Amino acid sequence: MQGIFSTISRMRQLQVITLVNRIIYFMQKIPVVGRFFSEQTYAAFWTKRIIGAIAVILMFVAGLLESLFYIGGMLALPIVLWTEGYNTPERFALLLHMYFCISGVMAGMTSAKVLESNKMKYTAVRLIRIVPTKYMRAVLFYRYITFFLYQGIAITLVSLFFNFSIFHALLTVGVMTIWRMMSEFLHLAVFRWKGTILVQKTWVMGLVMILTLTAAYLPLTSRSIPLFGAVILDQQWLVTLIWLSGTVAGYVLLKHTNYTAAVRAVTNQSDPLLNTEIMMANLQQQMVQAKDNDYGKHSSSNLHACEQTSLGKKGYEQMHNLLVSRYNHLIQVPFRRRLVAIMIIGLLLSFLAFIFRDHVSLNSLERFTPVLIMAMLSLTIGREVCKGLFYHCDMQLMRYSFYRKHAKQHFRLRFRSLLFLNLKLGACVATVLSVSILVLSEGRDTSTLLPVWCMTMALSVFFSVHHLLVYYVFQPYTTELETNNPLFTLVNSLISLGFVVAMLLGPTLWVLTVVLIVLTVGYLLSAVPLVSKYAQTHFRVK
Repeated sequence: MQGIFSTISRMRQLQVITLVNRIIYFMQKIPVVGRFFSEQTYAAFWTKRIIGAIAVILMFVAGLLESLFYIGGMLALPIVLWTEGYNTPERFALLLHMYFCISGVMAGMTSAKVLESNKMKYTAVRLIRIVPTKYMRAVLFYRYITFFLYQGIAITLVSLFFNFSIFHALLTVGVMTIWRMMSEFLHLAVFRWKGTILVQKTWVMGLVMILTLTAAYLPLTSRSIPLFGAVILDQQWLVTLIWLSGTVAGYVLLKHTNYTAAVRAVTNQSDPLLNTEIMMANLQQQMVQAKDNDYGKHSSSNLHACEQTSLGKKGYEQMHNLLVSRYNHLIQVPFRRRLVAIMIIGLLLSFLAFIFRDHVSLNSLERFTPVLIMAMLSLTIGREVCKGLFYHCDMQLMRYSFYRKHAKQHFRLRFRSLLFLNLKLGACVATVLSVSILVLSEGRDTSTLLPVWCMTMALSVFFSVHHLLVYYVFQPYTTELETNNPLFTLVNSLISLGFVVAMLLGPTLWVLTVVLIVLTVGYLLSAVPLVSKYAQTHFRVK
């Protein structure tokens, strides 16, 4: 056991030092604040120890919050929303069923610490040369101790809220911890028997996730669906068998298992999961690269027609038209993908509204209206368009001062094009939401349609301005299309912060709509002055 604790201590130190160095690096990039973090800060022992202590506390809090979000958000919240009229035993049985499906079946199949690829494992085993068996024993011991602690605390809080038996809930978490250790053992056995790493079979894992999530949440629609998860966890003989088998598996994993072959199989340097920066940079470039057939399409009559159309225009307007026609697929592909995503979401929402129309009211869903902010952030196409513009046009031209000086002119042209596309996407989102609202209210309540449409269209305008404005003011992209500007990250994180604040405050639908319209108008009016002021100095290649 002493070897396990010393290895855990070394892993913690490595994680904390890496995290602290990243924080110092990030702080150095922030204007004004950065001057307090010199290069000597990396060698400041006591400062790093203080920051490290804070980082350890933050990591503990993050682990606990993750379990609270899972138990509270994925299990308890749906029960609160859709089980009105259920008594305490029925709700507890439902919680056990969902917990068994998600934590037991889904996570047991899709997660295995022994066979997962991550940088920490690669650094510890390949670079620091910790013995793989020693490292994995420490990881497994730490993982399942914290698993029990975090989920035990989270499920205790939920039990207090629902008036469940705390002892029974903690016993369930204990059984689940043992079951997960047995799952690790089975994953390792499959790897040794067939050489197969199950967690890397993407389509199998995807299928397992769909089936288990469906089985977990389906009983919310009707009381007649059997809660087999609760039945399994209530069988004393089965629980005893799991305890005995899991204890034996845990003993074998911690005392008599050699992990060298398994760890070396998942710490290969060529594994893209271990080189995420290179993998992401390659993906980013592939997304904005022109295809050979694009030139083929425009090489004859189409290109000639575009050039003829552009002849009547001058300057940046002509350049913008030629650019849009040449690289039209870079705009149309993400646009069509989002249209398909909106249609699928619309069908799913309408289906759910039809099923739950007797259990859910429009007033109860109004509390979750701020989710539309994050949805529109993902469903508009400003980010992809800016990357395409940078890669195919601006990366070369922004080296010239005249181009930066005239930023206001090409900003307006691009904003009009982007706004037109995002408004079409916003109209589609508002339409599918309207259909779901009408299905849920059986056509009787139309008063919420107007604020929903106003909010959606306002968000379409807001995100058209936002992505283009932060691109011109901060220009975050490197030639490899990486984004390493802290201010760009900070400004974008304000949107997530605004969403969290809106969820906490819970404004009414009309209040949130008016606030978003005011913010959009203010953003719109300030965009061109900000571009005129900052683009000349900041619209450069990093």
